[in-house]
Amino acid sequence: MKYFVIATKDGVLSARDFAQDLVSRWLGAEVTHVTSPTGLHVMEFLVPMARSHLNGSLNRKGSCIAFEADLPDYAEFAQWCRSIVPPHEALTFCDEGMHGNVKLEMATTLEDLLHAFR
Repeated sequence: MKYFVIATKDGVLSARDFAQDLVSRWLGAEVTHVTSPTGLHVMEFLVPMARSHLNGSLNRKGSCIAFEADLPDYAEFAQWCRSIVPPHEALTFCDEGMHGNVKLEMATTLEDLLHAFR
């Protein structure tokens, strides 16, 4: 299942900064920049996690990170995404069906995220 971290406005996530933060946080993370100007994504990434490999992308507008991973790897990744975006920027964490829609705040815990999708 795909999960999303979505900002309320464009430009919240810089591809360059996001890529640097990603490889700094997770040893072995792989980033591929998408060069096609008509593509929906500016970058794709693969992150080795504790239980899975997280496969994701950052949209060209800098407002949405889409990814797939096993539970609870997705929760850890979403929490990390919150930590690299300024606190005043609103973020939502949800799945592709919008069944678990969580306002992602600095105080949101792994347990909060896991509970929302069980």
